[in-house]
Amino acid sequence: MVHRRLVERADGGQPLVRESGELLRLQVAGTQVLAGGAALRAEVAMAAARLAYRGQTQAGVPLATEDGHRDLALDLAWRPLAPARWGEAWLVLHALQQRRQIASTDTARGLRETSALLLPGLRWRHGFEAADWRWAPSAEVRASLRHRLEVEFGGIFDTADLEGGRRREFVLGLEAAPLASPWRFGVEWTHAGQSASAAQALTRAGATVGTVRQPRIAIDDVTLRVGRSF
Repeated sequence: MVHRRLVERADGGQPLVRESGELLRLQVAGTQVLAGGAALRAEVAMAAARLAYRGQTQAGVPLATEDGHRDLALDLAWRPLAPARWGEAWLVLHALQQRRQIASTDTARGLRETSALLLPGLRWRHGFEAADWRWAPSAEVRASLRHRLEVEFGGIFDTADLEGGRRREFVLGLEAAPLASPWRFGVEWTHAGQSASAAQALTRAGATVGTVRQPRIAIDDVTLRVGRSF
């Protein structure tokens, strides 16, 4: 389960949109230990829900509606060295497709944003035993190498294909499992900060009618996780 808080801000810092709510998240992961203690790991995850949307239209009119969020994520990680006393170091490639479907209202047409990102990063993890449990704190930093953003305006304007703003993410986690039990429990906090995209021409039937850009965004996710090893 994920609690998400998303805020879009203007260049001056004032909030334009606030979204919040809970998403259901499902994840499958597997690790293959290699010779010498190195390892490979793959993680696949999906999250989806409808969040409360409080903001304004492009014309500045207040707008209250719902925003359907759907995340698809794939992580590929490589641990080049065996675990040491200080923990484990992983090289990570995080691929993410993030979709927001803002619902229409009686006064405003909805739109759909689809972001596709590649974020390489570094992960630290350290496992130890205490009080008949196995504990594993972790930290990860990553930054986008590629970000494409597609915006669909429900037929009012032509679909816009933008170069999305640079995203930086920071993750802190803690996992705990009873000794000799296949069950694991975890909590994780992720902060994503994304710069505004460059402005691009907004068109209708191929004719330019203005410009479009995505403002800067901050996303904070708090995840509670229950898992089982097989």
